[in-house]
Amino acid sequence: MRRTPPLPRLAALAAALAIAVATAPGGGLAQTAAPSAPTPASTPTPASTKDTLVVVRAVNQGTLDPHFAITTQEVLFTRSIYSALIRFKPNSIEFEPDLATAWTVSRDGLEYTFKLRRDVEWHKGYGKVTAADVKASFERLLDPATKSPFAGSMRMLKEVRLVDDSTVTLVLREPYAGFLYLLTPYRAGPIVNARAAKEKGAAFAWDPIGTGPYVFESRIPNREAVMRANEKYFRGAPAIKKVVFKTVTDPNAQVLGLENGEYDLVYTQIRERAVVDRLKRSGFKEALVHRNLPQVLMMNVTVEPFKHLKVRQAIAHAVDRKQLIDLAYSGVGEPWYSPIPKGYPYATENVPRYEHDLAKAKQLLAEAGYPSGLEVTMVNYDENKLGGEVLAEQLKPAGITVKLEVLDQPTWLGRMFRNQGIHFAIHCCVRQPDPDIWLSDAFTPTGGALTVTKYDLEADLVPARRELDPKKREAMYHEIQRKLMRDVPMVPLMMRPESMVHSPKLQGMPTLEPIWGLDVTRLTFN
Repeated sequence: MRRTPPLPRLAALAAALAIAVATAPGGGLAQTAAPSAPTPASTPTPASTKDTLVVVRAVNQGTLDPHFAITTQEVLFTRSIYSALIRFKPNSIEFEPDLATAWTVSRDGLEYTFKLRRDVEWHKGYGKVTAADVKASFERLLDPATKSPFAGSMRMLKEVRLVDDSTVTLVLREPYAGFLYLLTPYRAGPIVNARAAKEKGAAFAWDPIGTGPYVFESRIPNREAVMRANEKYFRGAPAIKKVVFKTVTDPNAQVLGLENGEYDLVYTQIRERAVVDRLKRSGFKEALVHRNLPQVLMMNVTVEPFKHLKVRQAIAHAVDRKQLIDLAYSGVGEPWYSPIPKGYPYATENVPRYEHDLAKAKQLLAEAGYPSGLEVTMVNYDENKLGGEVLAEQLKPAGITVKLEVLDQPTWLGRMFRNQGIHFAIHCCVRQPDPDIWLSDAFTPTGGALTVTKYDLEADLVPARRELDPKKREAMYHEIQRKLMRDVPMVPLMMRPESMVHSPKLQGMPTLEPIWGLDVTRLTFN
C-alpha cells in the first residue's frame, strides 16, 4: 500500500484546462467504424506469414478458471479457451449460437432449452461435449464448495435438466428477463470441464480444459502467458496460431516494445496523448473499443460522512466531468449522468443531474453540518491513480480534503470483498449489458465486485427483473435510475472506451465488445 500525495502542479493545470461539462445530446463517441475502402483487384494484398500475436499490459493474470476470472487480462484468455452456450455477434449486443445451435424459451420464462452442437471436442483429449458437461459446469459454479464469486449472479437457476445427449433445459425458480445475457462467455457463462476441474484441483487455474479456439500452453508467473491455436476448433482453426501475453509494468517499455516490433498490441490505454499521437504519425493504429464501460465514483452510504445525503450531493456537485476526462483520461470518453451505462437497454438521461457547481457544493456541506469542510480517504487501484488525483484537486475548493491511497488491483479487490476500509473509490466494471446485472452487482447485498456503496436496491429490482414485458421493464428501470440519482450513492462520471494502440499490420480490432477480453479469432495480420 502506498499513499499518494496530491500533485502540486495538478491544481494549476486543472485551472488552466477547466471547461464546462459537455451535456449536449448525441455527443457520444461513434459506436461503429467507417468502412474501409476495398483493395483494388489489380493489387492484391499478399498473405501475411506472421501468425503470433504478442500483447503487452502492466498487470498479469491471477487465474484462468472462468468461474473466478474477473479482470480483462484474465478474460482475454478465458474467452479464447472456453466456449459458452451463446455469445454476442461481432460489434453488437445481439446474441448468436456458440455451443448451442438453437434455443427456445417457455412462455412463462422459466425454462430455456438448448440444442447443442455434436462436433465439439474438449481440449487435451477429454472427449466430446455433451449435455451432461453443460449440467456439470453450472452445478460446479453453484456448488458452495467452489466459492465462485459469480454463483450469486445465477441464483435464479433451479436445476439443469438433461433431455438427451445434445439437449439441455435450464429451469429457473422465477422469471429472469436478462437470463440469456448470463449465458455468454463471461463470469457464469463459460462451460467448464467439471471432471478436469475436479481432477486437477487448484492446478486447474493454470491447466484449464475448454472447447474454445485456443489451448493454454504455458506461463512464467508475472512475466508471460501463452496459448496456441486449437486446430480442432469447431468453427475452424484461427488464423493467429499463438498468442503471447507479456506483463510489463513500465509504460515507456511498453511503447518502446511496440515501436521496435516486439509487441503487436498495447492492451491498455497509453495515458500520454502526445505519445499516442506520435505513434499514429509513425503509422501505428489506435483502436477505440467500446465496452459500455462506465467510470463511477462510489460512496459507502453506511459510514461517516457518506451516510449524509447532502455530503454525497456536495461531492457530486464538486466534480467536473469534462475536466476529469481531459486530465486523467487523455480526453478519451464522454460525460455520463445515469447509473445504467450508456448502450444498455433502458438507460435514460432523464434523471436528476448534479452539474459542476462549487457554490452549491459548499452550501450543501454546510447544511450537512460541515461548514468548515471535511476530510475523507479515497482508496483506488493503480489504474485509477491519476483519476483520483484529479478528483482530489476538484473537491478541494469545495472544502473537501481527500487523502489518497493507491493499491494494486488484486489487493484492492480483496479488501473490497472483505469490507476492509474501501468506502470512497473510483470504479468501473464491464457487465453483460442487461441493467439488472449491473445494478444487482452494485446495489444489492449479494452483489459482487461493485459493492462499495452498501446501498440496498433489491426491493426495487425484484419486480423489474421478473417482468417479461419490455415496455413495463423500461418504465421500471427509468424510475430506478431516477431514485438512484436522487439518493446518489454513486456519481456517474463518464463512459469510457478503451484506447489500444497496435501494429498497422493487425487487422480486425472491434469497435464494440460488450464484455471484457477480445475475440482473437476475428484478428488477422495483413
